[in-house]
Amino acid sequence: MDHQLSQAIVEYLGRGRSSFPISDEAAVATVAGDDDPAVLLAKVRAVVAECLSVNVDWTTLTLERGGWEAERVMRARHPELSRYAVGTLGWAFTYNWR
Repeated sequence: MDHQLSQAIVEYLGRGRSSFPISDEAAVATVAGDDDPAVLLAKVRAVVAECLSVNVDWTTLTLERGGWEAERVMRARHPELSRYAVGTLGWAFTYNWR
């Protein structure tokens, strides 16, 4: 499990600190530790963008079920992410598609 990337995703999107997803770049730096925060931020942005681009058939799915589908896809693509990080991605996905 990639705990650092998982936590960075949660912090970047502001889950638990904001009632809606944000893009908190400074929060990623607090998770980076001795690693280059710019590299970690690039990874976070890439994963978030990938999630937001998950193709969902909106003719058959509700917003909630569309979020579950995005989470399912991201879990399959990124098994290194924690359950909470994937849930955070789903939270951002549904907010952006509402």
